[in-house]
Amino acid sequence: MKPSEELMLLLELNKFDIKKYKLKKQLEYEKTGNIDLYKHKTYADLVVSHYLFEENKDYFHRNPLTYREIWGDDVESIDQFYFKHPELDYEMTVREFMKLESFNEVQKESILYDIFDGWVEEYRDSSITQMENLREMIKLLPKKNKRHKKPGKLSMLFTIILIILLAFLYKNPDSLKPAFLTFTHNIVDGYNGMLYDVPWYSFLGMFTVILTAFYAVFNNFLGRFIRDVRSEKNKHAERTFDKWEVDMKNVRLEQSGLLEDYVDRIIKKPKKTYLEIKKVIGPEILMDKFKRYVTMVEFKYDWMTKNYSKLMKWLRRTLLLSLLFNVVFYVVGFALIRGWIGV
Repeated sequence: MKPSEELMLLLELNKFDIKKYKLKKQLEYEKTGNIDLYKHKTYADLVVSHYLFEENKDYFHRNPLTYREIWGDDVESIDQFYFKHPELDYEMTVREFMKLESFNEVQKESILYDIFDGWVEEYRDSSITQMENLREMIKLLPKKNKRHKKPGKLSMLFTIILIILLAFLYKNPDSLKPAFLTFTHNIVDGYNGMLYDVPWYSFLGMFTVILTAFYAVFNNFLGRFIRDVRSEKNKHAERTFDKWEVDMKNVRLEQSGLLEDYVDRIIKKPKKTYLEIKKVIGPEILMDKFKRYVTMVEFKYDWMTKNYSKLMKWLRRTLLLSLLFNVVFYVVGFALIRGWIGV
């Protein structure tokens, strides 16, 4: 057991609220395929269930609806899986069951429905609880965090103006020579000429543009990232979960329909007991998608919490550096125009 898990166990025993940690660990533990995890309400019981669970590669004795790609190419059809039933003396597969002559068609159909309904119900109970846990994980994230303020819009606007000004100086100097400011015309022409005639000054201008543009991109990225992290915790996220629950319900109905059709088909043609397992694992595919989403939200929030101050520090440094180079660019250019610096 990890030291962090031992610490959380002690905190739970001392009546501390560790619900968020328990949900995160449950999401992590579910990767082992332990379908019994959803039955446990306390973290202590969850840990016991997790560490007593043995990863068994005998996949054919599991619930087939929990199928995962790691099970391998040998797992192809529902009829390969073993099941137990009160009316049977021993466990068997659908293939073996359909060869029995001690049951008529009606009895076989009833038993198969019992088996499939059991698999569906077990997976349904587990997946409903998993969905509730995922929704709860999002809710437990702080809805507002005063530390996570987005970068200022004013500095962003100012850097964009600087970039446009530098671009006009190089490509379209006439746009910077309004008729009512005739005294600026010679200065603008001087800067433009230096950009073309003095290679090192042209390089200084290019570097200044790149640095200023980098700040603008950095500012925009950080602002969008913070906004995205915040948006995952608002009502939009809850509406997303509402939609996903409807999607899950529809996929379960489709799954049940496929299993019912399968029973009807093999009762009529007992020798053709084959239903590709990948056709009936829609709910599990959706569940994996939801888990990836919640894991992503958790990672983004945790990463932002850990690195926010560092990112803002580097953003401010980039801004100061870009402003410094802009000042140097214009001061040096003016000195070149006046002849105070030799070319």
